[in-house]
Amino acid sequence: MSPITSSPSVTLDRRQFIKVSAIAGGGLLVGTYLGFGATEASAQAATPETTSFAPNAFIRIFPNGAVSLIAPNSEMGQGAKTALPLIIAEELDVAWASVTVTQGDLNPAYGRQFAVGSQSTVANFTPLRQAGATARALLVEAAAQTWGVPAGELTTANSEVIHAASNRRLGYGALTTKAATLPAPANVTLKDPKDFKLVGTRVPGVDAAKIATGQPLFGIDQQLPGMVYAAYVKCRTFGGKPVSANLDEVRKLPGVRDAFILDGLTGLTPGVAIVAGSTWQAFQAAGQLKVQWDLGPGVNQNSAAMAKEAEAFAQAASAVALPAGGKTVAAAYHYPFLTHATLEPQNCTAVFRKGVMELWCPTQIPGTAQGAVTQGLGIAARDIIVHVPRLGGGFGRRSVNEFALEVAAIAKRLEGTPVKLTWMREHDFAQDQYRSNGWHFFQAGVDAAGKVVDLQDAFVKMLGGPGDMNAGGFPFTAIPGSRVQSSKLNGTIPTGYWRAPGDNGNTWATQSFVDELAHATGKDPLAFTLDLLAAVPAGGGGRGGGFVPSKMVAVLKLATEKAGWGRKLPRGQGLGLALTHTNNAHVAIVAEVTVSPSGVLRINKLTAAVDAGIIVNLSSAEGQVQGAMLDGISAAWYQKITIEQGAAAQTNFAEYPQLRMVGAPPDVAVHFIKSNAAPTGLGEPGLPAAAPAVCNAIYAAMGKRIRTLPIVDTDLKWV
Repeated sequence: MSPITSSPSVTLDRRQFIKVSAIAGGGLLVGTYLGFGATEASAQAATPETTSFAPNAFIRIFPNGAVSLIAPNSEMGQGAKTALPLIIAEELDVAWASVTVTQGDLNPAYGRQFAVGSQSTVANFTPLRQAGATARALLVEAAAQTWGVPAGELTTANSEVIHAASNRRLGYGALTTKAATLPAPANVTLKDPKDFKLVGTRVPGVDAAKIATGQPLFGIDQQLPGMVYAAYVKCRTFGGKPVSANLDEVRKLPGVRDAFILDGLTGLTPGVAIVAGSTWQAFQAAGQLKVQWDLGPGVNQNSAAMAKEAEAFAQAASAVALPAGGKTVAAAYHYPFLTHATLEPQNCTAVFRKGVMELWCPTQIPGTAQGAVTQGLGIAARDIIVHVPRLGGGFGRRSVNEFALEVAAIAKRLEGTPVKLTWMREHDFAQDQYRSNGWHFFQAGVDAAGKVVDLQDAFVKMLGGPGDMNAGGFPFTAIPGSRVQSSKLNGTIPTGYWRAPGDNGNTWATQSFVDELAHATGKDPLAFTLDLLAAVPAGGGGRGGGFVPSKMVAVLKLATEKAGWGRKLPRGQGLGLALTHTNNAHVAIVAEVTVSPSGVLRINKLTAAVDAGIIVNLSSAEGQVQGAMLDGISAAWYQKITIEQGAAAQTNFAEYPQLRMVGAPPDVAVHFIKSNAAPTGLGEPGLPAAAPAVCNAIYAAMGKRIRTLPIVDTDLKWV
């Protein structure tokens, strides 16, 4: 099942979209009548009397003035649980202090609940504004009828409707009962962004206090009465499956309730399930498991063979055009497989009772968890309930929810008993949906005047997943006739979405080579890049469209200005720049580094300039860009997954280091371009340009070009 599914287009009028009603105990509820992804047939059938389309509220306002707002998308540290309700609250003109936010479970009324591709804010911005504005309009009309004045004379602020002419005010709570009897307006007017009071300010995360005090928010924290605990062991060689195991011996181990092989279910990788009285007992028993594996043909795969295959493709690629007196600049760049290494390992809790499967699943796309269980176990979607706890990191990994099917299969076997499945860290590393490895074999033709007249990239990646899209875009669109020749390696290594898919590796390679071309032609990298941008046609600089050269120029000039580009630095210190158009955001990053003669790298400062449209929550937005940059340099500096005999060689953090506080740059500055344009993605765009900016700064500091990641594998000593 694909992690992202599209739904048929639906045209709904205002009354189909909004349902207004009273709630138990009095008050006002504004909910969606149909999900944004509802089918056309259901849209035609839906009426206010259709009980099968019961409304699901985004907004609840109680008679005492309390306000409850739903956050429809998963929260994994990107701030969606705060930002999405904040959008509603802005149009509702509600006092934020009166708001309680509840995480929404899987519900078709909330539309496409997907927290991937930096789309949470992008997809929800206008619909949630409309929901808030509709509720505000109803409250205003209720006050107008109560006072016998035209609604046009009324304003709202801080959860009150105000009639300035008579100096009268009514709190929203006092208006809920009457407002609930009114028909939804056919049209509502949204605020002008210049009038925003909440959006664009700094608002603390709604879970901040709970996180700081260690309250149970995450999937791994779930506890249910009578719960048992499970581990699931799969073959480390991709494509392998169990033939037999010492199940009778394992069942006799302390705390073990059962052990059995699972196989033959659609979408389920075969393996051995162990059920015990605690997670520790299940893990200990897994250590005593002896399995005869059928390794399959995947056992012959290894990283060294992949590199040779990639080089063979590059040798067969055509040469670039070269004018008389010109020269060729060529370089090969390679980035490795990466694992997601989420701090919270994959987990899910399930209970199967009376034909209904109930899941507590930390997932980026709850619909994929539901779909996996439907496909694998044949349980109808209507009989699968998916609760969405907070995620301890996602980065694309939790858009694929095989762990939901694993625990559901175990829970179905143990009908009536809640089961929590937790992956061991070693299993998490060994059974990931990896960021694909990749090779870029660049050739550029440069004329006698130092102008790039042709550019070619022989690009090779792993076949088998959606996580790395084709290369291309800028700077290729700046050079007529430039091209990318792509090839894929066959194999069984599973690849998938990894933060900023495609761009995370491709931008490092292309932006590093742009810097290499600048130096090869004797030009300053900033001036060279600005010349390239001047040659890009509007809308032609990015694979996904939407690239605006003037916006990229603006962020590039802002970042370099703030970073002090052009100042003289002693040998061993350097500045490097890079840019990216990711998830429709325009980002430029400047890195300042020091490399000691003994080869010790220190990143002194990262400076980012970002045009991401309207910023909903400045605190969260700033944190997202900072975190993405640090994530990007952590991966580029230290991390790689290599394949040996069809399996990942690295199995834990000791072999896959993370950036520590001591290595993090002490200064990480983020500057946003002020904009009233619709929001773009933001959770991922800060990542791709960070690594090439650092690598380009290393070259500026001591003259060594990083063409293979991670950086730690390159000797940076100089004298």
